[in-house]
Amino acid sequence: MRRDEEALLSFEHTPFREPSVRLYKWDRICLSLGYFQKEKPFLTVPTVRRPTGGGALLHGWDVSFSIVDLRERWGLTPSRIYRKVAEVFINSFSNLGIEVTLERFRGRYIDNFFCFWVPTLGELTYRKRKLVSMAMRTLKRSFLVHGSVYLDFDYERVQELIGVPAELLSERIVSLRELGIEEEEFITVFLHNLQRVIPLNLQV
Repeated sequence: MRRDEEALLSFEHTPFREPSVRLYKWDRICLSLGYFQKEKPFLTVPTVRRPTGGGALLHGWDVSFSIVDLRERWGLTPSRIYRKVAEVFINSFSNLGIEVTLERFRGRYIDNFFCFWVPTLGELTYRKRKLVSMAMRTLKRSFLVHGSVYLDFDYERVQELIGVPAELLSERIVSLRELGIEEEEFITVFLHNLQRVIPLNLQV
């Protein structure tokens, strides 16, 4: 998360550079908190804080992504940037035979601590189950969009960790494994579609 924020600030002060795209996985289970969220004392999962807003997101089964670039290359306004990033995912899943929904609800996380509880503007769902989580931070010149896609999900283990019933979790979340998509296949298609929008400076 610190690397994402550092990249955002670097682009703001040194704008003449190629876009930065990072794909990464987590070496342990942890929870990333939205910028304005408070920690929950009943949770024993290690936490990190994101430079973006939104709800808490559990990591360990996902592949995370971050895109840092100049706003002018994507359309200046946050809504247009969100839309263009979302279209990369929409096209990628369409190439893989999966039709996803771009959410348009401007939800709030005040009463919903966890990110998966309420799909919000710019995020992608499959049959009402969240598939792509995204959050954004914009500065005057630059922006950061980052998020995650679950490669797999251990509903029983997560129930133990956060106290949300596995049955309820499975109604809110869907993973690539459940859709029959392999990690390498997804990443290849995603990068192909992203490269049609911007030149890649990829960090893995």
